[in-house]
Amino acid sequence: MLLKRRNRFSVFSSKKDTSNYIHFLCNSFRYDEISNGTASGYWGIDFIKKTSHLDVQAKKILNTPSEYTPSLKNGYRFFDVKDLEKATTLFTACSQGKPFKTEIRMKTFQGKTFYARAQGKAIRNEQGDIIGIRGVFQNIESEKKQELKLQNSIKYSQEHDKWLYQLSHVVSHNLHAHVCNLQLTSKLIDVETLTQDQEELVTNIKSISSNLETTLGHLSTIATLHGVDRKLKHIVVEDIYKEVIQKIKDSALNQRALYYTEFSEVEVVKYIPAYLKNILSHLIINALKNKHPERECEINVFTYKENGNIYLVVKDNGIGLSQHKIDYILSRTPTSYSFDKDESGLGLFLIKSQIASMGGTLAIESKLGKGAKFTIQLQ
Repeated sequence: MLLKRRNRFSVFSSKKDTSNYIHFLCNSFRYDEISNGTASGYWGIDFIKKTSHLDVQAKKILNTPSEYTPSLKNGYRFFDVKDLEKATTLFTACSQGKPFKTEIRMKTFQGKTFYARAQGKAIRNEQGDIIGIRGVFQNIESEKKQELKLQNSIKYSQEHDKWLYQLSHVVSHNLHAHVCNLQLTSKLIDVETLTQDQEELVTNIKSISSNLETTLGHLSTIATLHGVDRKLKHIVVEDIYKEVIQKIKDSALNQRALYYTEFSEVEVVKYIPAYLKNILSHLIINALKNKHPERECEINVFTYKENGNIYLVVKDNGIGLSQHKIDYILSRTPTSYSFDKDESGLGLFLIKSQIASMGGTLAIESKLGKGAKFTIQLQ
Protein backbone atom coordinates (compact mmCIF):
# COMPACT_ATOMS: atom_id res chain seq x y z
CA MET A 1 0.00 0.00 0.00
CA LEU A 2 1.61 3.22 -1.19
CA LEU A 3 1.22 6.44 0.82
CA LYS A 4 2.08 9.74 -0.87
CA ARG A 5 1.92 13.46 0.11
CA ARG A 6 -0.29 16.04 -1.56
CA ASN A 7 -1.23 19.50 -0.27
CA ARG A 8 -0.12 18.57 3.27
CA PHE A 9 -2.76 15.77 3.49
CA SER A 10 -2.03 12.10 3.03
CA VAL A 11 -3.83 10.39 0.13
CA PHE A 12 -3.75 6.84 -1.18
CA SER A 13 -2.93 6.23 -4.80
CA SER A 14 -5.46 3.47 -5.17
CA LYS A 15 -9.22 3.93 -4.86
CA LYS A 16 -9.59 0.40 -3.46
CA ASP A 17 -7.67 1.52 -0.35
CA THR A 18 -10.00 4.40 0.47
CA SER A 19 -11.70 2.71 3.41
CA ASN A 20 -8.32 1.70 4.83
CA TYR A 21 -7.22 5.33 4.49
CA ILE A 22 -10.26 6.58 6.40
CA HIS A 23 -9.55 3.99 9.07
CA PHE A 24 -5.89 5.01 9.12
CA LEU A 25 -6.74 8.69 9.65
CA CYS A 26 -8.98 7.94 12.60
CA ASN A 27 -6.77 5.37 14.29
CA SER A 28 -3.18 6.39 13.63
CA PHE A 29 -1.09 7.14 16.72
CA ARG A 30 -0.98 10.87 15.82
CA TYR A 31 -4.73 11.24 15.63
CA ASP A 32 -5.32 8.99 18.62
CA GLU A 33 -2.92 11.09 20.70
CA ILE A 34 -4.60 14.36 19.66
CA SER A 35 -8.04 12.87 20.17
CA ASN A 36 -7.33 11.83 23.75
CA GLY A 37 -5.50 15.07 24.54
CA THR A 38 -8.30 17.33 23.34
CA ALA A 39 -11.30 15.10 24.13
CA SER A 40 -12.14 15.25 20.43
CA GLY A 41 -13.76 12.52 18.40
CA TYR A 42 -12.71 11.86 14.81
CA TRP A 43 -15.01 10.57 12.11
CA GLY A 44 -14.69 9.70 8.44
CA ILE A 45 -16.93 8.79 5.50
CA ASP A 46 -15.80 6.75 2.51
CA PHE A 47 -17.80 7.67 -0.61
CA ILE A 48 -16.33 4.81 -2.66
CA LYS A 49 -17.38 1.99 -0.35
CA LYS A 50 -20.16 3.99 1.32
CA THR A 51 -18.93 3.28 4.83
CA SER A 52 -18.40 5.42 7.91
CA HIS A 53 -15.98 5.29 10.78
CA LEU A 54 -15.81 6.66 14.35
CA ASP A 55 -12.69 6.54 16.48
CA VAL A 56 -12.71 5.41 20.11
CA GLN A 57 -13.08 8.95 21.48
CA ALA A 58 -15.99 9.70 19.12
CA LYS A 59 -17.78 6.56 20.31
CA LYS A 60 -17.13 7.62 23.89
CA ILE A 61 -18.63 11.07 23.31
CA LEU A 62 -21.66 9.57 21.55
CA ASN A 63 -21.85 6.82 24.17
CA THR A 64 -22.22 4.08 21.58
CA PRO A 65 -21.65 0.37 22.21
CA SER A 66 -18.04 -0.60 21.57
CA GLU A 67 -19.06 -2.87 18.69
CA TYR A 68 -21.30 -0.24 17.10
CA THR A 69 -20.73 0.27 13.38
CA PRO A 70 -21.88 3.64 11.98
CA SER A 71 -23.33 3.93 8.50
CA LEU A 72 -24.50 6.64 6.14
CA LYS A 73 -28.11 5.69 6.90
CA ASN A 74 -27.92 5.94 10.68
CA GLY A 75 -25.45 8.83 10.87
CA TYR A 76 -28.17 11.47 11.16
CA ARG A 77 -29.52 9.87 14.32
CA PHE A 78 -26.72 11.66 16.16
CA PHE A 79 -28.08 15.13 15.33
CA ASP A 80 -30.84 16.89 17.21
CA VAL A 81 -33.97 17.34 15.10
CA LYS A 82 -33.66 21.15 15.49
CA ASP A 83 -30.30 21.10 13.71
CA LEU A 84 -30.91 18.20 11.34
CA GLU A 85 -31.45 20.48 8.34
CA LYS A 86 -28.29 22.40 9.25
CA ALA A 87 -26.30 19.17 9.43
CA THR A 88 -27.64 18.04 6.06
CA THR A 89 -26.67 21.34 4.43
CA LEU A 90 -23.15 21.27 5.92
CA PHE A 91 -22.44 17.67 4.92
CA THR A 92 -23.81 18.20 1.41
CA ALA A 93 -21.59 21.23 0.91
CA CYS A 94 -18.60 19.43 2.41
CA SER A 95 -19.08 16.48 0.01
CA GLN A 96 -18.71 19.05 -2.78
CA GLY A 97 -15.44 20.40 -1.39
CA LYS A 98 -16.57 23.16 1.00
CA PRO A 99 -15.13 22.70 4.53
CA PHE A 100 -17.19 23.62 7.58
CA LYS A 101 -16.63 24.67 11.17
CA THR A 102 -19.67 25.16 13.36
CA GLU A 103 -21.49 24.63 16.64
CA ILE A 104 -24.37 22.21 16.39
CA ARG A 105 -26.74 20.27 18.62
CA MET A 106 -26.00 16.54 18.58
CA LYS A 107 -27.42 13.50 20.36
CA THR A 108 -25.86 10.50 22.07
CA PHE A 109 -26.74 6.94 21.16
CA GLN A 110 -29.37 7.06 23.92
CA GLY A 111 -30.86 10.33 22.56
CA LYS A 112 -29.41 12.82 25.08
CA THR A 113 -28.89 16.21 23.38
CA PHE A 114 -25.62 18.15 23.77
CA TYR A 115 -23.87 21.04 22.06
CA ALA A 116 -20.85 20.14 19.95
CA ARG A 117 -18.17 22.07 18.11
CA ALA A 118 -17.64 20.28 14.80
CA GLN A 119 -15.63 20.68 11.63
CA GLY A 120 -15.05 18.69 8.48
CA LYS A 121 -13.29 18.78 5.13
CA ALA A 122 -13.18 16.77 1.95
CA ILE A 123 -10.62 14.05 1.17
CA ARG A 124 -9.27 13.96 -2.38
CA ASN A 125 -7.28 11.43 -4.34
CA GLU A 126 -4.26 12.19 -6.52
CA GLN A 127 -6.50 13.26 -9.37
CA GLY A 128 -8.25 15.78 -7.11
CA ASP A 129 -11.50 13.82 -6.97
CA ILE A 130 -13.38 13.86 -3.66
CA ILE A 131 -13.36 10.34 -2.24
CA GLY A 132 -14.70 11.07 1.21
CA ILE A 133 -14.85 13.52 4.08
CA ARG A 134 -13.37 13.51 7.54
CA GLY A 135 -13.65 15.69 10.60
CA VAL A 136 -13.58 16.13 14.34
CA PHE A 137 -16.10 17.13 17.02
CA GLN A 138 -16.05 18.01 20.71
CA ASN A 139 -18.72 17.98 23.40
CA ILE A 140 -18.99 21.62 24.56
CA GLU A 141 -22.20 21.25 26.58
CA SER A 142 -20.72 22.60 29.83
CA GLU A 143 -19.02 25.44 27.96
CA LYS A 144 -22.27 26.27 26.17
CA LYS A 145 -24.21 26.29 29.44
CA GLN A 146 -21.76 28.83 30.85
CA GLU A 147 -22.10 30.90 27.68
CA LEU A 148 -25.90 30.85 27.86
CA LYS A 149 -25.74 31.69 31.57
CA LEU A 150 -23.51 34.65 30.77
CA GLN A 151 -25.85 35.78 27.99
CA ASN A 152 -28.80 35.63 30.40
CA SER A 153 -26.82 37.64 32.97
CA ILE A 154 -25.98 40.26 30.35
CA LYS A 155 -29.62 40.38 29.26
CA TYR A 156 -30.72 40.85 32.87
CA SER A 157 -28.13 43.60 33.39
CA GLN A 158 -29.26 45.36 30.23
CA GLU A 159 -32.90 45.21 31.32
CA HIS A 160 -31.94 46.44 34.79
CA ASP A 161 -29.89 49.28 33.30
CA LYS A 162 -32.84 50.17 31.07
CA TRP A 163 -35.11 50.28 34.11
CA LEU A 164 -32.66 52.53 35.99
CA TYR A 165 -32.41 54.79 32.95
CA GLN A 166 -36.19 55.12 32.75
CA LEU A 167 -36.40 55.75 36.49
CA SER A 168 -33.71 58.46 36.43
CA HIS A 169 -35.40 60.09 33.45
CA VAL A 170 -38.80 60.18 35.19
CA VAL A 171 -37.33 61.37 38.50
CA SER A 172 -35.24 64.14 36.92
CA HIS A 173 -38.18 65.29 34.77
CA ASN A 174 -40.69 65.36 37.63
CA LEU A 175 -38.33 66.98 40.12
CA HIS A 176 -37.29 69.57 37.57
CA ALA A 177 -40.88 70.84 37.41
CA HIS A 178 -40.98 71.24 41.21
CA VAL A 179 -37.62 73.03 41.23
CA CYS A 180 -38.84 75.47 38.57
CA ASN A 181 -41.93 76.21 40.66
CA LEU A 182 -39.74 76.76 43.72
CA GLN A 183 -37.47 79.17 41.83
CA LEU A 184 -40.42 81.05 40.37
CA THR A 185 -42.07 81.36 43.79
CA SER A 186 -38.88 82.66 45.41
CA LYS A 187 -38.54 85.32 42.69
CA LEU A 188 -42.05 86.58 43.36
CA ILE A 189 -41.24 87.33 46.99
CA ASP A 190 -40.61 91.02 47.62
CA VAL A 191 -37.42 90.95 49.69
CA GLU A 192 -37.76 94.66 50.54
CA THR A 193 -40.70 93.88 52.79
CA LEU A 194 -38.91 91.13 54.67
CA THR A 195 -36.93 91.23 57.85
CA GLN A 196 -33.23 90.42 57.72
CA ASP A 197 -33.83 86.86 58.93
CA GLN A 198 -36.59 86.34 56.37
CA GLU A 199 -34.40 87.77 53.61
CA GLU A 200 -31.59 85.37 54.50
CA LEU A 201 -34.08 82.49 54.46
CA VAL A 202 -35.32 83.40 50.98
CA THR A 203 -31.71 83.78 49.77
CA ASN A 204 -30.91 80.30 51.08
CA ILE A 205 -34.00 78.88 49.37
CA LYS A 206 -32.88 80.43 46.08
CA SER A 207 -29.39 78.99 46.51
CA ILE A 208 -30.72 75.54 47.37
CA SER A 209 -33.10 75.52 44.39
CA SER A 210 -30.26 76.61 42.10
CA ASN A 211 -27.96 73.83 43.33
CA LEU A 212 -30.79 71.33 43.07
CA GLU A 213 -31.44 72.39 39.48
CA THR A 214 -27.74 71.87 38.65
CA THR A 215 -27.75 68.41 40.22
CA LEU A 216 -30.90 67.48 38.31
CA GLY A 217 -29.18 68.67 35.17
CA HIS A 218 -26.34 66.23 35.87
CA LEU A 219 -28.84 63.45 36.54
CA SER A 220 -30.56 64.26 33.25
CA THR A 221 -27.20 64.12 31.49
CA ILE A 222 -26.51 60.68 32.92
CA ALA A 223 -29.95 59.45 31.82
CA THR A 224 -29.54 60.92 28.34
CA LEU A 225 -26.06 59.51 27.78
CA HIS A 226 -27.15 56.09 29.02
CA GLY A 227 -29.60 55.77 26.18
CA VAL A 228 -27.34 56.96 23.36
CA ASP A 229 -25.75 54.93 20.61
CA ARG A 230 -22.31 53.93 21.87
CA LYS A 231 -20.88 53.07 18.48
CA LEU A 232 -17.67 54.83 17.51
CA LYS A 233 -18.06 57.15 14.56
CA HIS A 234 -15.82 59.48 12.60
CA ILE A 235 -16.75 62.97 13.81
CA VAL A 236 -15.88 66.37 12.42
CA VAL A 237 -14.90 68.20 15.63
CA GLU A 238 -15.89 71.63 14.31
CA ASP A 239 -19.41 70.39 13.53
CA ILE A 240 -19.89 69.18 17.12
CA TYR A 241 -18.43 72.45 18.43
CA LYS A 242 -20.83 74.56 16.36
CA GLU A 243 -23.77 72.45 17.53
CA VAL A 244 -22.78 72.96 21.17
CA ILE A 245 -22.31 76.73 20.77
CA GLN A 246 -25.67 77.08 19.05
CA LYS A 247 -27.40 75.20 21.86
CA ILE A 248 -25.75 77.47 24.45
CA LYS A 249 -26.80 80.59 22.52
CA ASP A 250 -30.39 79.33 22.48
CA SER A 251 -30.39 78.78 26.24
CA ALA A 252 -30.86 81.19 29.13
CA LEU A 253 -27.14 80.84 29.87
CA ASN A 254 -26.19 82.79 26.74
CA GLN A 255 -23.43 85.19 27.78
CA ARG A 256 -21.02 87.32 25.85
CA ALA A 257 -17.71 85.59 25.25
CA LEU A 258 -14.85 85.61 22.77
CA TYR A 259 -14.33 82.22 21.16
CA TYR A 260 -11.09 81.14 19.48
CA THR A 261 -10.90 77.77 17.70
CA GLU A 262 -8.33 75.80 15.73
CA PHE A 263 -9.12 72.33 14.41
CA SER A 264 -6.85 72.22 11.34
CA GLU A 265 -4.28 69.85 12.90
CA VAL A 266 -6.92 67.24 13.78
CA GLU A 267 -10.23 67.80 12.01
CA VAL A 268 -11.82 64.35 12.42
CA VAL A 269 -11.76 61.98 15.40
CA LYS A 270 -13.23 58.53 15.99
CA TYR A 271 -15.41 58.87 19.08
CA ILE A 272 -18.94 58.50 20.45
CA PRO A 273 -20.73 61.66 19.23
CA ALA A 274 -22.86 62.12 22.37
CA TYR A 275 -19.79 61.81 24.60
CA LEU A 276 -17.79 64.40 22.67
CA LYS A 277 -20.78 66.74 22.61
CA ASN A 278 -21.25 66.41 26.37
CA ILE A 279 -17.54 66.98 27.08
CA LEU A 280 -17.42 70.16 24.99
CA SER A 281 -20.76 71.39 26.30
CA HIS A 282 -19.85 70.97 29.95
CA LEU A 283 -16.40 72.58 29.68
CA ILE A 284 -17.67 75.59 27.72
CA ILE A 285 -20.67 76.10 30.03
CA ASN A 286 -18.32 75.72 33.01
CA ALA A 287 -16.14 78.49 31.56
CA LEU A 288 -19.13 80.78 31.08
CA LYS A 289 -20.42 80.20 34.60
CA ASN A 290 -17.00 80.80 36.13
CA LYS A 291 -15.97 83.86 34.12
CA HIS A 292 -13.78 86.39 35.88
CA PRO A 293 -15.85 89.43 36.96
CA GLU A 294 -13.13 91.89 35.93
CA ARG A 295 -12.51 90.78 32.35
CA GLU A 296 -14.33 89.59 29.27
CA CYS A 297 -14.69 85.84 29.00
CA GLU A 298 -12.33 84.20 26.48
CA ILE A 299 -12.60 80.54 25.51
CA ASN A 300 -10.05 78.68 23.37
CA VAL A 301 -10.96 75.31 21.84
CA PHE A 302 -8.46 73.41 19.69
CA THR A 303 -7.13 69.97 18.78
CA TYR A 304 -3.60 68.71 18.24
CA LYS A 305 -1.66 65.49 17.75
CA GLU A 306 1.41 64.46 19.73
CA ASN A 307 3.31 61.15 19.92
CA GLY A 308 0.53 59.43 18.01
CA ASN A 309 -2.17 60.61 20.43
CA ILE A 310 -5.00 63.05 19.66
CA TYR A 311 -5.91 65.76 22.15
CA LEU A 312 -8.79 68.21 22.58
CA VAL A 313 -8.15 71.36 24.66
CA VAL A 314 -10.64 73.79 26.20
CA LYS A 315 -8.98 76.79 27.81
CA ASP A 316 -10.57 79.81 29.54
CA ASN A 317 -9.50 82.96 31.43
CA GLY A 318 -12.02 82.60 34.25
CA ILE A 319 -11.67 82.47 38.02
CA GLY A 320 -9.70 79.22 37.88
CA LEU A 321 -9.36 76.32 40.29
CA SER A 322 -7.08 75.72 43.25
CA GLN A 323 -4.70 72.74 43.14
CA HIS A 324 -6.60 71.23 46.06
CA LYS A 325 -9.83 71.42 44.04
CA ILE A 326 -8.15 69.89 40.98
CA ASP A 327 -6.78 66.97 43.01
CA TYR A 328 -10.20 66.47 44.59
CA ILE A 329 -11.98 66.40 41.22
CA LEU A 330 -9.51 64.01 39.57
CA SER A 331 -9.35 61.58 42.48
CA ARG A 332 -12.99 61.47 43.50
CA THR A 333 -15.46 58.64 42.97
CA PRO A 334 -19.27 58.77 42.93
CA THR A 335 -19.39 57.75 46.61
CA SER A 336 -16.82 60.37 47.62
CA TYR A 337 -18.77 63.21 46.02
CA SER A 338 -20.28 65.66 48.47
CA PHE A 339 -22.94 68.21 47.65
CA ASP A 340 -21.37 71.58 48.22
CA LYS A 341 -21.95 75.03 46.77
CA ASP A 342 -19.64 74.28 43.83
CA GLU A 343 -21.54 71.79 41.74
CA SER A 344 -19.09 71.90 38.83
CA GLY A 345 -17.10 69.06 40.38
CA LEU A 346 -19.79 66.45 39.70
CA GLY A 347 -20.05 67.50 36.07
CA LEU A 348 -16.26 67.20 35.70
CA PHE A 349 -16.41 63.77 37.32
CA LEU A 350 -19.02 62.69 34.77
CA ILE A 351 -16.97 63.75 31.76
CA LYS A 352 -13.85 62.26 33.35
CA SER A 353 -15.72 58.94 33.58
CA GLN A 354 -16.77 59.15 29.93
CA ILE A 355 -13.21 59.94 28.84
CA ALA A 356 -11.83 57.05 30.92
CA SER A 357 -14.39 54.64 29.43
CA MET A 358 -12.95 55.51 26.00
CA GLY A 359 -9.41 54.80 27.19
CA GLY A 360 -8.48 58.49 27.41
CA THR A 361 -7.33 60.85 30.14
CA LEU A 362 -8.30 64.26 31.52
CA ALA A 363 -5.63 66.73 32.66
CA ILE A 364 -6.40 70.04 34.41
CA GLU A 365 -4.04 72.99 34.68
CA SER A 366 -5.25 76.03 36.62
CA LYS A 367 -4.48 78.74 39.14
CA LEU A 368 -6.94 80.83 41.09
CA GLY A 369 -7.75 83.99 39.16
CA LYS A 370 -5.76 82.83 36.10
CA GLY A 371 -8.25 80.63 34.26
CA ALA A 372 -8.20 76.89 33.56
CA LYS A 373 -6.99 74.55 30.84
CA PHE A 374 -8.61 71.14 30.29
CA THR A 375 -6.73 68.69 28.07
CA ILE A 376 -8.56 65.55 26.94
CA GLN A 377 -6.77 62.64 25.31
CA LEU A 378 -9.28 61.35 22.77
CA GLN A 379 -7.22 58.67 21.05
